Amino acid sequence: MMDKRPKVIMQLAALAVVLAACSFGGPAGPTATATLTSQDVLATAQAIAEGTRQASTPTPTRPAATATPTPVQATPTPSVTPTPSSPLVTADYNANVRSGPGEGFEVIDFLLQGESANAEGQYPTEDTGTWFFITRIGDQGRSGWIWGGAVTVAGDPNLIPILESPPTPTDGPSPTPSPSS
Repeated sequence: MMDKRPKVIMQLAALAVVLAACSFGGPAGPTATATLTSQDVLATAQAIAEGTRQASTPTPTRPAATATPTPVQATPTPSVTPTPSSPLVTADYNANVRSGPGEGFEVIDFLLQGESANAEGQYPTEDTGTWFFITRIGDQGRSGWIWGGAVTVAGDPNLIPILESPPTPTDGPSPTPSPSS
């Protein structure tokens, strides 16, 4: 609750000024004007200032903090990630997947940089190094051969069986279809 003293003191001071301006019991007319002295004005101002100093300003109190319950969040059960049956290869850059282990074989697909595939077999060569036979994860492309210099092997490369190469394609003329009768 606010202290009403400053308001009352201001009202009394205003009343004193109004009453001082009025002339009671004197002759009516312009000759009867009351004059305030500087002491009267100073006393009124000092009374108002003292009332203001003595007025207490209530300090707002903060409401008591109430505990908000924290909801318990369920911890997700980790799912089992299947371990691949063979090591994985991941493309270091966009690389060709070929029909056989060598550059003489047809390009049948691409393994894009960062993509992985299962390494199902390997074919080491003296000329170009090891080629890996890969199968794509989740049917994302065709299976085929990729050069070992284009991929990083994750897992034990000794677990990758050595495979035979398919026959090397010949650059000879393609067979001419015979007319049928």
